[in-house]
Amino acid sequence: MSTGQGNGNDSQHMHVLIIGAGLGGLTLAQGLCKQGISFEIFERDANADARGQGYAVGLHDPEKLFASSLPSEVFSSLRSSCHLLPLTLPSCVAMFFPDGRAGYVTDSAETPCLRAHRLRLRQVLSAGLDIQWGKKATKIEESPDNEKVTVWFEDGTTAHGTILVGADGTFSAVRPHLLQKPNSEVLQVSSYSTMTMGECRLDRKGMEEQLRLAYSCYVAFGPDFALFSGLNRVSDDGQSGDYYWMVVDGKEVGDEHWVNTGTAEERLGKTKERLRSSGLDEKFRMTVERTGVEGVKKVTAWHDAVIEDIPPVNKVVLIGDAAHPMTPSRGEGAIYAIRDAVGLGKLLAENKQESSETLRQKLDEYQRKITAEGNKSILLARQVMKKAREGAAVGKPMAWGYELKIVDKPVELPLE
Repeated sequence: MSTGQGNGNDSQHMHVLIIGAGLGGLTLAQGLCKQGISFEIFERDANADARGQGYAVGLHDPEKLFASSLPSEVFSSLRSSCHLLPLTLPSCVAMFFPDGRAGYVTDSAETPCLRAHRLRLRQVLSAGLDIQWGKKATKIEESPDNEKVTVWFEDGTTAHGTILVGADGTFSAVRPHLLQKPNSEVLQVSSYSTMTMGECRLDRKGMEEQLRLAYSCYVAFGPDFALFSGLNRVSDDGQSGDYYWMVVDGKEVGDEHWVNTGTAEERLGKTKERLRSSGLDEKFRMTVERTGVEGVKKVTAWHDAVIEDIPPVNKVVLIGDAAHPMTPSRGEGAIYAIRDAVGLGKLLAENKQESSETLRQKLDEYQRKITAEGNKSILLARQVMKKAREGAAVGKPMAWGYELKIVDKPVELPLE
């Protein structure tokens, strides 16, 4: 396939430098490829396997989201990223409430959604792209006439373009250039010290028991906590599933609490003991009960930021967590990054023949628009966590962009 990539030597044509080959950066690259716009994409990681890719990500209405932005051969492969493959089950999330009711969102014509395994999705979006690995940006400079932007990398190389896009996440190397302040003055620490987290692998029998609750993931509410349990991926032979879980406490704890000071063995033991003593049904406790000490994960601080004071945009723009760093408490980071990338790709395609000043104005407007939209989600995420700790509900239960279908009691989902 034609990638639309180039070296940016012709200053009369648009050449986009993309910093970051995550979901947002890759989506933008594919959109530019489809539109025939010259670009280069750089990633600080040494290679695709340099670090873990995180867990599965829920995308609502993926066909509508991606249809106009991906080359046809990439778009046709989108469903191959489903975390349930090789099983032929629809993506489905559930919530089990303290009063016995349950709520569901399932992939259907009315509520199309896809829970994608993050690594599989990244592989789909990487198809045909020449990603330049091991490129950590250290300096950015815009020419005095605003016609060119240059980025320096840690390895001593440089790249030149007409537009630079920071798609490099929460700790963006591009953000300090645009905002003219370091990340340390922008990012806020969101303390989630009341959380314990782990991973386990379930055999076919155990996986089927969990699938009957929800094909993808679920939240079970206890008297003063919430348990999230999610399937990350199914093994290639379909005989086992990798699960991860999080227990979020309904109250703050001190620095000396066992959540913070205990060994992995202590944290796992006390979490299991707490779930058992709460009376939570054993079917919800399965992933926690089957986690060994080696599966206990260290919970680090999450960061977010409400960015409002944005200097005029010239040649550098931010998307995704670089523009609106958000915690995973509402699971919206990936979908916002993809939306940002899709919109920016369309903007560049529609204005590639416009003057530099017109394009600058469009980029400035777009930066402010997506940052403001992201800020709303960040503030709501903070409210959700606050209310969760207080044991209160926040509006109508939502998942993957849809309102949950509430039933009086849980249903056992079919496996065929």
